[in-house]
Amino acid sequence: MIGWGIIGVGDVTEVKANAAIFDAPGSRRVHVMRRTADAARDYAERHRVPRWSSDAKN
Repeated sequence: MIGWGIIGVGDVTEVKANAAIFDAPGSRRVHVMRRTADAARDYAERHRVPRWSSDAKN
């Protein structure tokens, strides 16, 4: 199993990376980060990512 942590989730991950990488067998998203907390939370909720933050250090 590969767990992905993504810094800067946005349009590219919404359109391209979700299907190409994150939805592949043996792959899962475990943490996403975006500078805006509301946007990070929204992305995480919509894509069922268990952890999110608005700080790359956390």
